[in-house]
Amino acid sequence: MEKKLSCSIEIHEEELSDGKKVFVADCIELGVSDFGDTINEALENLKEAIKLLLEEIPEKKELLEKEGPIFVSRIFL
Repeated sequence: MEKKLSCSIEIHEEELSDGKKVFVADCIELGVSDFGDTINEALENLKEAIKLLLEEIPEKKELLEKEGPIFVSRIFL
């Protein structure tokens, strides 16, 4: 059975030069980013970017073979 792949994701909002705001999703382990108008769109675009990267460089899968998920969050004080 193939191991499940997972990665840590950071999502933040950025403003483009034309003033439009987008959400940017970064895969921390692979250094891959993508964006979208919504968080869900940014995540779907990032998943596609990761799949394309892993097709081209399959040995990168080793970076995503983890036993359990890692969650990154932020708290405001």
